[in-house]
Amino acid sequence: MRRKPPLNDYSSDSTADEDDDAATIVDHLCHKAETKLLDDDMKGLKKFSLKQQQQRMERLGSMEIDNDSTTEIKIKTEKLENAENAENEEKRPKKHSITEEISEATESQPPAKMWKGVKYKTWSMGTIQPGTKFKKPTDREVIETLFRMGVTVAPAKAEDSRRCIFCQSQGDATADGPARLLNFDVDKWVHLNCALWSNVVYEMQSGALMHLDDVLQNNLMQICIVCEKSAGTIKCYKPRCTNCYHLMCAVKDGCVFYKDKTMYCPQHILKNEKDKELITLSAYRRVYVNRDENRQVAAVMHHSEHNHLLRVGSLIFLSVGQLLPHQLQNFHTPNYIYPVGYKIVRFYWSMRRPNKRCRYVCSIHDVSGRPEFRVLIQEPLQEDVELRDATPRAVWSRILEPLAELRRSTNSVQLFPRYVSGEDLFGLTEPTVVRVLESLPGIETLTDYRFKYGRNPLLELPLAINPTGSARTEARLRNQLPWKRPHTQRTGGFASRGVPFGLSTCSVAAAMGGGVSSTLVAAAAAVGETASCPYSKQFVHSKSSQYKKMKQEWRNNVYLARSKIQGLGLYAARDLEKHTMVIEYIGEIIRTELAETREKQYEARNRGIYMFRLDEERVVDATLCGGLARYINHSCNPNCVAEIVEVERDLRIIIFAKRRISRGEE
Repeated sequence: MRRKPPLNDYSSDSTADEDDDAATIVDHLCHKAETKLLDDDMKGLKKFSLKQQQQRMERLGSMEIDNDSTTEIKIKTEKLENAENAENEEKRPKKHSITEEISEATESQPPAKMWKGVKYKTWSMGTIQPGTKFKKPTDREVIETLFRMGVTVAPAKAEDSRRCIFCQSQGDATADGPARLLNFDVDKWVHLNCALWSNVVYEMQSGALMHLDDVLQNNLMQICIVCEKSAGTIKCYKPRCTNCYHLMCAVKDGCVFYKDKTMYCPQHILKNEKDKELITLSAYRRVYVNRDENRQVAAVMHHSEHNHLLRVGSLIFLSVGQLLPHQLQNFHTPNYIYPVGYKIVRFYWSMRRPNKRCRYVCSIHDVSGRPEFRVLIQEPLQEDVELRDATPRAVWSRILEPLAELRRSTNSVQLFPRYVSGEDLFGLTEPTVVRVLESLPGIETLTDYRFKYGRNPLLELPLAINPTGSARTEARLRNQLPWKRPHTQRTGGFASRGVPFGLSTCSVAAAMGGGVSSTLVAAAAAVGETASCPYSKQFVHSKSSQYKKMKQEWRNNVYLARSKIQGLGLYAARDLEKHTMVIEYIGEIIRTELAETREKQYEARNRGIYMFRLDEERVVDATLCGGLARYINHSCNPNCVAEIVEVERDLRIIIFAKRRISRGEE
C-alpha cells in the first residue's frame, strides 16, 4: 500500500506557487512604474533642451538667420526624437535604473549643429557670389597676357624677310590689321587685308581673291595721302573722292570700313549706318590669291639663277634632270618618268630615332644604261648613310621596314610599308612635278607612256646636254622616223570643208538646260558648201602635228566656269594666239536619221541638245557623252571658229582661235 503524502506538504507546495505568482505580478507592476517614470524624465529632458535652444536663439536675435537653417535644425531635432523613441522601445523589457537610462540617452544623442547656417555654411558651387562679374578670357588673351608678363620661355623668332608689295611692311601682322601674308607670285607676298580691301579686288565663295594682278598693274603708282608713298590701293568709295590709302594708314586716319566691302574717308563717313560698320578686320577663314600655279612653276624653272626652290609639303624640288634620246626607252614606265639627274629632298620619319624626322636626299642616276635610285640619309649626330637600288620601292623598303620595326618596339603608331609607294616618296606622283617631267624635251615621243597632264606650253625647258658635244654623235632611236621638213597645209582640197562657224569660248547649248543646239546643226550644215577657210593659209606645221600637240595640251587651254551669256561656258586658261587649236568637239558619231530621232526625244524630255554635223551623212552627238567643247556658246562677235580637219584619214571637228584670246576671256 502506498503511503499518502501528508496534507501539510501539499499545502506548502501550493503556497509556494502562489507566492511566485504574486512576486511576478509585483515585479511587473514595478517595471511599469519604472518605465512610466523614465518616459516622464525623458520628456522633461527634451523640454529643457528645447527651451535652452529657444533662449540661445533669442540671444542671437540681432543676427540674420536663414529660414533654411532653422527648418534644418527642426528637422534634425525631430529625427533625434524618433531615434530616441526607437531606442527606448528596445530598452523597455530590460531592467535598468533611471539614472543609467538617462546617461545612456544623453551619450548616444549626437551634438546638435546649432551654428550651421549662422556662423558657418556648407560650401557648394554658387555659395559665394562675387560682387562683380568678369568675362572669361579667351586662349589668345591668356597667351598675350603671359607674354606681356614675361613668364614664358620661347625660342628666338627667326627673322621674317618677306615684305608686302603694297604696304612694304615686313612679316605677318596682327589679325585686326594687315593680317597674314599670302603668296602672290614667286617670292612676292601681300597681306590679306591689303589685298582684300584694294580697289577692284573681290573675294569668291571659295576664298579666292580675284583681279589682284590688275591692281598691281594699274594702281601701284597711286600715292597714299597719309604716308605719301606709292601703292595706295584702298580708295574712298565716295564718287569723285580721290583719297587713296594703305590699310594701316586708313585705320590711323579714321576711315570707316563697312560690311559691304566699302570704305569711306573721314570726310565722307555715312550717317545713320552704324549697324553696317565692321567692328574688326580679322578674317579667320580660308583666303588665298587666285594665281596661275603652272606659270609660277615655269618661272621657278626658268629663273634658276635666283635660287628659288619649289616646295610641296615635305618635298623640296631641287633638280629636274634630263633624258638623252638613247635613254628615253629605259628610263620610264607606263606611269612614271625617271630623268637622269633628278633630285629632291624629302623630310620623313627617322629609322634610327623614334618620333623624330630627318632629311632624305633622293636622286636618280644612270648606271650601265639603267636607272639607279639613291637615297642619302642625313641626320644630326648620326653618320650619313646612302642606299642604292634598281627601283624606288626597293630602295625605300630598306628604310620603311626598320622604321616599322622601331615603331613596334616603342609601342608607337604602326607603319605598313607595303602601302607606302617608293614613287610617292621620290615625288614622282606630285602633280606639279609630273607636269614638269612631262614637259621635258623628247617625252612626247614616248608611245607607251600614259600622259596625265600633257606638255605644259609655259615650260620651255632647255634641250638635253649632249655629253659628246656634237649632234652627229647622238644615239638614234631604232623606231625614230627619218627627219622631214615640215610642210605647209595647202588651202585647196579639203580646206573647202572649213566652217567659219562663229563661236565664243563658252557653251554650245546652255548647260543649265535650254535646248538651243538645233540651230547648231543647221549652222553646221554649211559644211557641204564650198567655202574657203582663210585660217589654213597661216599654218606652218601640218594639221596632224598640231592635232597631236593639242590632244596633249587641251587641258591647259580651257576651263569650265559660269558664263555671262548663258549657263556654263569655256574660258581661256592661258593666252591663246591666233589660229591655235583650242579643243576638239568630240561625242558619239551617228547617222543623220538617228540624229533627227534623238533630237525629238531630247526636246520631249526638255533636255539641251548638243549636236554638230560632221558631213552630209554623219552627226556628232555630245548630249550624253562628249567633251568640254559642247559648252561653247554662240556670239555675234565670235573669237573662235570651227573647222573640220582630216587627221589620220579621219574627220575631226576642231575649234580654232579666230584672234588672240587673253587668259580668262570667254
